[in-house]
Amino acid sequence: MDLGRRIASRLAAATAERITGAGLDNAQLNRPHIERSVLDLAPLAFGDGDRAVVVAAGPSLRRRDSIARLARSGFKGAIVAVDSALGACLRAGVLPHVVVTVDPHPERIVRWFGDPDLTAPPADDYFRRQEMDRTHAVDEVAANRKLVELVDRYGPRLRVAAATSAAPKVVERCRQSGMTLYWWNPMYDDYDRADSVSRRLHRDNGLPCLNGGGNVGTAAWVLTHAVLGKRRIGLIGMDFGYAPGTKYEQTQYYPELREMFGDRLGEAFIRIENPTTGETWLTDPAYYWFRDVFFEMSREADCETVNCTEGGILCGPEIKAVTLEEFVNG
Repeated sequence: MDLGRRIASRLAAATAERITGAGLDNAQLNRPHIERSVLDLAPLAFGDGDRAVVVAAGPSLRRRDSIARLARSGFKGAIVAVDSALGACLRAGVLPHVVVTVDPHPERIVRWFGDPDLTAPPADDYFRRQEMDRTHAVDEVAANRKLVELVDRYGPRLRVAAATSAAPKVVERCRQSGMTLYWWNPMYDDYDRADSVSRRLHRDNGLPCLNGGGNVGTAAWVLTHAVLGKRRIGLIGMDFGYAPGTKYEQTQYYPELREMFGDRLGEAFIRIENPTTGETWLTDPAYYWFRDVFFEMSREADCETVNCTEGGILCGPEIKAVTLEEFVNG
């Protein structure tokens, strides 16, 4: 546990180094497709009032049947979903007002939109290994084919808040399915520095820079209050961890941790009890760091954040926890 926290404390620099190069390369490749800024989303006034639900893709989404409950609730506010939750939303008949995508990975992320080029299970077991969406683990090709059909059907009605770091393959897929893209720059470093990468990127393309907290879930929350202007935001599927009983090999960063620590990889994981459910959840250094960053950002945000996930490790005095129904009816 101590090892995991020590690794988490050093992740900011390591993450910046890993993603900055790929993100900036993608920004140049995506430049010809930039027509709208995320600031163009603000006048559209999604949903009634100042409330919104951000849909992330943690295991609680399935365990608590959160999207089906959201669909039944009659919620009239805005719905903002991360890319990895899009398929689950569409299968449940929930059409997000905005979908957020950030990650620059050249092959994986397009799968959340359905990859028309996938004809056989890839060597990369990223989707089969994890619990985020079990539909991929049963029959990857069939699940992907159904998702392609869903996204093609609803694409013209979807708006995507795409970071300029997004993989060109994701951008191509969004455009092919008729989605409307609204662009933003990730905040790579301190914008106030004279040699800031973020400042240089903004000068180059004129797009706003948003601090996404290192992950798409936090980025979706930031966009919801900072761009859409929502002041009361409920979170579902925002776990930053793995459900009780999850095996190490089913976690997102297992290959990397295995390579780093071998048989000692268990020492890198952290266990946290959720005070609302009484369950003990497993997390790794990356998610633990994301959680700490979220807490820090939520203390400074001009909105009320309510955790409706009924699971996970995003529990603390900064964020109130209630059921989804309590949030919707409150």
